[in-house]
Amino acid sequence: MVFGSLFFLTAFLPPVLLGHWALQALAPRWRRATAAANLWLLAASLAACFLSDLRGLPVFFAVAFANDLLARAVAASRRPRLRKALLALALGGDVALLCVFKFGGALARWTEALAGSALLPASWLVLPLGMSFWIFRAMAYVWDVERGVHPPARNPLDFLCWMALFPIFVSGPIVRWADVAGSFRSRPFSAPLAASGFRRLFAGLAKKVLVANNLAPMADAVWAMADAGQAVTPGYAALAAAAYSLQLYFDFSGYSDMAIGLGRLLGFDFKENFLWPYASASVREFWRRWHVSLSSWFRDYLYIPLGGSRRGTARTCLNVLVVFALCGVWHGTGWMFPLWGLWHGLALCAERLFGPKRAKGAPPPRRPAALAALRFLAARAWALAAVAFGWILFRSATPGAAGVLLRSLAGLAEPAPAVRALVLELSPLFAAAFAAGALLCFPVVPALRRAARRVLPERAAWTLESLGATALGAAALPFLASGTRQAFLYFQF
Repeated sequence: MVFGSLFFLTAFLPPVLLGHWALQALAPRWRRATAAANLWLLAASLAACFLSDLRGLPVFFAVAFANDLLARAVAASRRPRLRKALLALALGGDVALLCVFKFGGALARWTEALAGSALLPASWLVLPLGMSFWIFRAMAYVWDVERGVHPPARNPLDFLCWMALFPIFVSGPIVRWADVAGSFRSRPFSAPLAASGFRRLFAGLAKKVLVANNLAPMADAVWAMADAGQAVTPGYAALAAAAYSLQLYFDFSGYSDMAIGLGRLLGFDFKENFLWPYASASVREFWRRWHVSLSSWFRDYLYIPLGGSRRGTARTCLNVLVVFALCGVWHGTGWMFPLWGLWHGLALCAERLFGPKRAKGAPPPRRPAALAALRFLAARAWALAAVAFGWILFRSATPGAAGVLLRSLAGLAEPAPAVRALVLELSPLFAAAFAAGALLCFPVVPALRRAARRVLPERAAWTLESLGATALGAAALPFLASGTRQAFLYFQF
């Protein structure tokens, strides 16, 4: 079920919230109120995530049951080798199952094209909704139990509710059990938390509907030409690359904002998933700010176990390349996703090898103001250019399409006659969305919030922020009602 739909916002969400709040209101007088609220959330989540397609439900239950059982076996064992063996069984099974469903369909189609028949019908291997995200949460859960980060969930139904929780089911954030375990035991209703949840929900909806959706037509039109082998002018190529960079950010950060807001409405406090990544001064900093839950997952469960940066520069660079190649593979089939991952890995290695060096804890060197400003701008220009180049690889269906767009960007290709039709995409809505996106992808809103709190009473600043978020959410509703809704980009991963 798509967050950015009128059905979700008007028919599904209100009864779910009212039922949950009613159960939570009974908590002071009924000891089992939170457990009942968890069951209510579990039922609502399963309906939201599987009612439209029941094929993934058995896979989800199998993954949840197996990982919970193995985590309990790991915790009960006092033999280190057995614990490691059980952990390996859980992780190996999760990875194998994810690979079967993520890449098995493509493999079935390839074998059918080559041999005339497939080992399994491709229709049997449809990727269950959100599988890439809830498999990663299950893997982290078992691994953290083995490392002693937290014990297994006391109640298997709480674990199942966390695995199925609809705000984070389809596209993350990858919320770890340790961050929300306490909320499954007690989360009394809080009006301030619910109010901040509505504000965050409306802001995320506006990001998706008002900004990302209105940037998509230009990017889609230019990439459609590139897929057909048709070049465009350098200006259109640069505009499309910038539009897609902004579209992807506002689409996915908008989804994350909505998930965080929905979590607050239900009494959960999820961590931030985007920290103004386009304000980064390096690719390394970008990955500390972009999709934080995924990048931290790869850091904690892959990069550090591989040795991290503890075994010298050469091994560190190899670890980085392996991690980012696998990050690319996680995003999808085809050559372009691993190429995108390897590009980021190479950029990070280049920064490590050739970037400025400073002893740990040492203050930055004092420089003339003009030189410091130049370095400030150059560092951010490098980060933006490197990330935008990566998004061209990420968005292109084939190396050929990426090559056409890159040659167009460099002015090395003759624009096709069809490029004249792109002027139709330069609508006022696109211009407004592009201007808003180019401004708001930097930390302007926090600066305005701080300024408002300095000059206004706290209640007035809070009211102003609430009215602004509500107005943005209301402005998005006509676009939803028009039927021009687009699915979130990360649904495909």
